[in-house]
Amino acid sequence: MNTQIILLYAAQYQIVDEATGEIKNGVTCNYYFNVNLAAEDNTNGSKGTRPAKGSLPYELMKKIKKAPALYDARFEMNVGSDGKPVLKIMDLDFVDEVKIVTFEELGEACEAK
Repeated sequence: MNTQIILLYAAQYQIVDEATGEIKNGVTCNYYFNVNLAAEDNTNGSKGTRPAKGSLPYELMKKIKKAPALYDARFEMNVGSDGKPVLKIMDLDFVDEVKIVTFEELGEACEAK
């Protein structure tokens, strides 16, 4: 599945499994599927968009130019250890920077052009 995301945060990690000595690594990240950041009144009474949290392959950190930013992401679905389906980002490509501005700021920027 391919879709755009707003990547909010990314950081590499490397940890050693003390029991096996195996080195586990990856990139922990937070992102939005709601790329237009439209205000949301959800059916459960909550407001807004909760960021998703995931882990990327370690080598993908070199493709992350900035955050927050818009990325084209390729997801794969796997089965987690609890037997539930899990979407995992397998690749991504930088599209553009993003910035959250108020409608007033946006109007002023458009008027200035």
